[in-house]
Amino acid sequence: MGLDKDAMLKLHGDLLQALRVNYYPTCQKPDEVVGVSPHSDTSIITILLQSDETEGLQIQHDGMWIPVKPIPDALVVNVGDVLEIWTNGKYKSIEHRVVTNEKKPRISLASFIAPLDDMEIEPLDHMVDQERPCKMYKKVKYGEYLRHSMNRKMEGKAHTQMAKA
Repeated sequence: MGLDKDAMLKLHGDLLQALRVNYYPTCQKPDEVVGVSPHSDTSIITILLQSDETEGLQIQHDGMWIPVKPIPDALVVNVGDVLEIWTNGKYKSIEHRVVTNEKKPRISLASFIAPLDDMEIEPLDHMVDQERPCKMYKKVKYGEYLRHSMNRKMEGKAHTQMAKA
């Protein structure tokens, strides 16, 4: 992002870390039951541990759902909406979902790193450049952004429109 360590620490201030443990039991009709609806994460970053080689996480790319194959002893790091806003869209939060599996249950642990509710988020000045010559997002309080997102009930990335300039 072009910031040194001290600038990054100042930018973040105090942060919130939340851990979510997800259990997806086997499902007789995986084509009819979604584990988690399509959404992007409202956090700065999300760190995901998938417990075994059971697939379930999918990302949307060019209108298609692509499986993210679990890699043993590896973590998945997702860019969240806040990082997309800070970078003025240079780094994108990816729309993703979780599907169920007919043969095996699945467990994952997701760690969300997010600002506190009163923090104002907006594109960083140095991220407005020739490639992105104007701010693509307006300044919003993270708590308002989060509440708006939760009210949208995981409708893909529809909640991000609230922060668009």
